[in-house]
Amino acid sequence: MRYNTIIKDGAGCYPWRETFVIFPKKTITGKRLAWQKLYNRRVWVVWGKGFHMEPETQYATLFDLLTYDGNNY
Repeated sequence: MRYNTIIKDGAGCYPWRETFVIFPKKTITGKRLAWQKLYNRRVWVVWGKGFHMEPETQYATLFDLLTYDGNNY
């Protein structure tokens, strides 16, 4: 699903931090990865007409973070 806005500094949000995932997780680039070190963060996403917000945990590899510009994911 395509989001209208990603709120990174709201209540309950935290920045990227290192974690190890066992079960498959979908990264911000769309890959499904398991049994490796990934980075995760908690954000609020706004979708639809802008009235609906939900918390979401995003996952990324180190390479994803190095090439991340904030607009393409």
